[in-house]
Amino acid sequence: MDGGRHRRLRRWAGLNLLLLGLVGLLSLTYPVDELSRRLGDEYFRLRGTRATSRNVGLVLIDDNSLSQYGRWPWPRSLLARLIRAASAQRPRALGVDILLSEPGDEKDDRDLAEAFKEAGNVVLAAKISGSPEGQMWEEPLPVFARVAAGVGHVQAVLGPDGICRSVPASEMSPDGLLPALAVAVASVARGSTRTEPVAEELSAARTWPQGEAPIEQLSPRPLLVDFHSQVLLGQFTPPFSVVSAADLLRGSAGKDLRNKAVLLGFGATEISDGFPTPVSDRLPMPGVEIHANLVDELLAGRDLQPLGGGTQVLLLVGASLLLTWVLLRWPGLAGLLLLGVLTVAGYAAGYVLFAHARRLIAFGPFLCLGVLAAPLAELESLVVVDRGLTRNLRQLQGTLRKATPKMTVGLRAALSSEAPAPAGDVHWKVATLNQLQTELSSLYAFDQTLLESMQEGLAVFAPNGRLLFQNPRWERFCETLHWQPAASLEEFLTALGQPGWRAKLAQPGTRLETELLVNNWLWQVRALTLPSSAAAGTGALMVVAADLTARLERDRARAEALGFVTHELRTPLVSIQGFAEFLLRYPDTSGSTEAAETIFRESKRLVAMINTYLDVLRLESGAYPLRDDVIDIQGTLTQLERLMQPLAEAADMNVKVEADPALPLLRGDPHLIAGALLNLLSNAVKYGSRGSEVRLRALAEADTVVFEVWNHGPAISPEDLAHLFEPFYRQAEHEASAAGWGLGLAFVKRIAEGHGGKVEARSDAAVGTCFRIALPSTPALGCEVRL
Repeated sequence: MDGGRHRRLRRWAGLNLLLLGLVGLLSLTYPVDELSRRLGDEYFRLRGTRATSRNVGLVLIDDNSLSQYGRWPWPRSLLARLIRAASAQRPRALGVDILLSEPGDEKDDRDLAEAFKEAGNVVLAAKISGSPEGQMWEEPLPVFARVAAGVGHVQAVLGPDGICRSVPASEMSPDGLLPALAVAVASVARGSTRTEPVAEELSAARTWPQGEAPIEQLSPRPLLVDFHSQVLLGQFTPPFSVVSAADLLRGSAGKDLRNKAVLLGFGATEISDGFPTPVSDRLPMPGVEIHANLVDELLAGRDLQPLGGGTQVLLLVGASLLLTWVLLRWPGLAGLLLLGVLTVAGYAAGYVLFAHARRLIAFGPFLCLGVLAAPLAELESLVVVDRGLTRNLRQLQGTLRKATPKMTVGLRAALSSEAPAPAGDVHWKVATLNQLQTELSSLYAFDQTLLESMQEGLAVFAPNGRLLFQNPRWERFCETLHWQPAASLEEFLTALGQPGWRAKLAQPGTRLETELLVNNWLWQVRALTLPSSAAAGTGALMVVAADLTARLERDRARAEALGFVTHELRTPLVSIQGFAEFLLRYPDTSGSTEAAETIFRESKRLVAMINTYLDVLRLESGAYPLRDDVIDIQGTLTQLERLMQPLAEAADMNVKVEADPALPLLRGDPHLIAGALLNLLSNAVKYGSRGSEVRLRALAEADTVVFEVWNHGPAISPEDLAHLFEPFYRQAEHEASAAGWGLGLAFVKRIAEGHGGKVEARSDAAVGTCFRIALPSTPALGCEVRL
């Protein structure tokens, strides 16, 4: 057991090393890196719309402003008015995302500089130049820079896919380290002085080896932008308080800017310097809006950061251990489903980490882990199976060197080959398995056919009592007795009533036998101990159940035939014998003609009764298909009346037939139905009172046709009514007065049920005794008829 556990642990460890190594290599490639970025972008979309920022406001020079005040560039005197209008709302800081590096009208420049000075909290923009003159930086004119509270760069970091996700915390300019515009605005909004505008923000952005590093070694960390949704026209919940420059100049808006960090920039479509972002839809996000997202992040303390490399590696190792354990524990479809669930759960956990802890995980390697774990686990399993197959085939070769004569020549050649094949060569394995499959398939087909064609039920139990094998006949045996086919040996012996067999069968070579009669089913049960085998072990038991019900049915059929002969055939035979004797003695008398007619009539009734009985027996055995003909009800009733009238007259009785004029169509076996009614009429005459009337009625009730036979005689007790239609049952008062075996009504019941109907009887001393046969107007034919 310990050895097997160690092997599983080695397999698990080896699979994890292979999986982590492959994922580590893939993580260095561009597709996986891009996948991580795209999955991270999806977190912003999943988060949806957030509440409007309480820290940041936007003043946009939009299309409406350009239509009212002219195309850009505006006179700097107009820009000065806009600065004063924004400053009048008393913002905490005012960031101007407009490059003011070119000199304009001197008077207007002085006016704009004066506006900056009056505001006292203006931060101006600078950027790396792309002009043909080759100047590296475009910075604010000195006249503006001297009166500004700070200067910040407006550079953006674009990923390989052209999407802006971060902003450099600082850039190296000719005058030293220049912070980002958003960082400078956040510093001024917090109340920092002009001489140290961004000390706190830049401290986290520096990476110094030791001591004071030269400028070339400065490695600032990009600031990840925690994006709101993009500003759209008519938005129900805008991310920021947005004011149009035209409205602000008219004095009709701006109260929402009070006590906020305000950024002023371009929002017009034709002059916006926009970039695609994770939350952009069809239009790029203006640069001033990107800076507004970063300012809000800094002022709210939501420092979005990537998850540390060491933490991510630990999580990756843990995920690998978990996924491979699941695949090895539940191979197949169940493992794949769990793998998918765990991968989705991991992505959901990354979203929770992003939304609540503000840590962005690179999920690309984790997704690679989820995709590659299943095929690598299957590949590892195939390697293990191949090794085990090679080992087992080598053992099989050694065991079957001396093949038995019944083994095929090809299989003997494959298994007893003296030339050893290379361990890695699959051709000899495939050839050996093909030959072995052919041999085993033929043996299996033979054994399966033999077991399925057996008339006996067969079950094999392991030494611990567990069921190993059962054939279809065993299932029928258990279902007949209402036992569980998959029951253990102890449960089976207890139900059989032979719990002591378990100890007796422990002796090798023991054979035990018993017979079981349940619900008219007779079974012979035999149990014996099997020789030891690799599949069943030592002490396995085989139980065989043989159905002896057919023999019981044959004996009962013989008894029924004897009863029928002694009961039903006696009356017409006595009549035939009496009238034949009369003809022999008095051949020329006047009554000879009537005697001959009586003999013919009784012979005909005798033949009808015999045919009915034989048809019922054939119907039970399945040899007689139930006919599906239209029954002439009126003609059948008339024929029965004509046949029974002489017998009734001899008993001083009268037979009367009635039928509803509108009977539904009835289909069935006319011969069997006529035989059932003839039996009821014969009994009515036999047990009726002399001088009374026997009535045969046919009437319609709902979707059935009902035949009623009435007679007047002694009432039948309720106890006897409950058993009238059982075979061999007769009333106690009739045992001596009328001969018979009590089979006629049992035949009537079989015929009615065979047509999908039913038979019933009721008796009352005042109104008489009535036997009813109710048949559906569209009967279900072909039903099995059994006692």
